[in-house]
Amino acid sequence: MAKRVLRCAALVLTLLALATTTRAADRDEATGDTGVTLYEVSERVTFDQVEGVILRNATSPLQGFAALGTPLCPSELLISVPRMKSCTVIATGTDSVSTVSGVGPVSGTFDVVINAPGNSSVHVPDLPVISGTFSGTVDLSLAVLHRIPLGSMTGTFTIAQTSNPATGVLVPLPQPVVLPFSGTFRMPFQLDGRGLFQRIERDHAAFYLRDDLRTLAPVKSFERSTGFPDVRLEVSFGS
Repeated sequence: MAKRVLRCAALVLTLLALATTTRAADRDEATGDTGVTLYEVSERVTFDQVEGVILRNATSPLQGFAALGTPLCPSELLISVPRMKSCTVIATGTDSVSTVSGVGPVSGTFDVVINAPGNSSVHVPDLPVISGTFSGTVDLSLAVLHRIPLGSMTGTFTIAQTSNPATGVLVPLPQPVVLPFSGTFRMPFQLDGRGLFQRIERDHAAFYLRDDLRTLAPVKSFERSTGFPDVRLEVSFGS
């Protein structure tokens, strides 16, 4: 029991230290420039009207990767997966965005997952080793009001549980770790022969727009779900 408490305390200190740094040890195409990149693999949208304002309500499962050395992929996880170079992150998020302002609240849950015992080597990681929640504000005003395929999000990730290396069972942290974050959404789009936006079709070439509002980044093969290009969320930690 004492050893588990010490391990949890050490992990808490590590996560708090990582929250103050912007450097990740191993960034690649999957983890992105910020070290943490998630993708909306699908989305369910409904509309409500509250006090005369139409709200766009969306729930999305997300999946992506965190580079080793970021708060969602601390080096302590190498004990469980010695050759790991990045961590798989899954999440479910829900937001409610005003169609007038393009702004609204967002919240959800997340897990950092590894391959469970008994899985094949190519099975999608599915055993949580870090678990928690996130909440904040999403700003899709550029997309909603100006048809510019970018958005942003700010808020906090709260790490509430980590797994016991000996049993694989999630246990509560003695002190939840709260990590301020900001994020950039990049919505995929397609251009017609005149350079105008058009409806995306499966398996067709698609692009993300960079922050300069001019540079186009082609959607890569791993940034698609069953042929459809995914919305990309780049996450940065730190206040």
